[in-house]
Amino acid sequence: MKISKLVVISLFSVLFLTTGCTKKADVGDFDSEKWIGDQNGCMNQRAEMIEDLIKIKPNLLALYQKSIIKVLGKPEAEELYERSQTYYWYYIDPSPKCNQPSENPRKLSIRFTALGIANEIDIK
Repeated sequence: MKISKLVVISLFSVLFLTTGCTKKADVGDFDSEKWIGDQNGCMNQRAEMIEDLIKIKPNLLALYQKSIIKVLGKPEAEELYERSQTYYWYYIDPSPKCNQPSENPRKLSIRFTALGIANEIDIK
């Protein structure tokens, strides 16, 4: 069986783009364990970390989804949007799933391109 050069080049290109260009998260002294341990913001630890989160926000841009998950854990909510964009949401204040939820909890919203690269980060 003969494999064309184009197929081989394409496979190496995809492999390089998905592994070779992965940007490592530079989050300084941000306490990822504390953030991840406060699922849905129920313990108010994330709310206490808001200044640290604002400091690292620019460093989260251009990271792949896997890198974001390493820093912030799995999102509390996720949505596939048009043109294969994805949104991740993390509650900062206690969510409706908590015993004592906030009336209007703040959320960290991260939008990813179709390639899985963070291109917009907001706190709402």
